[in-house]
Amino acid sequence: MLEHPGTWPIRSAYGQVKCNAPSLPSTKVIAADEGFCAQVAALLLCEPEPIGDAFVGEPAEEVLEMVRWALRHEGDEGFDAARALPNWARRRGRGRWRAERPNGADGRA
Repeated sequence: MLEHPGTWPIRSAYGQVKCNAPSLPSTKVIAADEGFCAQVAALLLCEPEPIGDAFVGEPAEEVLEMVRWALRHEGDEGFDAARALPNWARRRGRGRWRAERPNGADGRA
């Protein structure tokens, strides 16, 4: 039986050999970086700087949820994702406004 790297065989109750792969990390612990934020900005058709300000270092799953929210409202009169998302982050102390960064640094460089 061929095995993928990082896996190990296990036997089921019926004697069959199965391959057990280690679980992937949850998207809740994957943090958004500059590249991810640039893709989000392109999707929302806005400049990358305000999106990066709002989301760099934030959990990717939360960023994706906010992007879904912004996409639902993009047709609303006067809605501007480049203003709404940084305002959301600022009010909640997220992104560059986070008082304490996970790596110990304050704000962005």
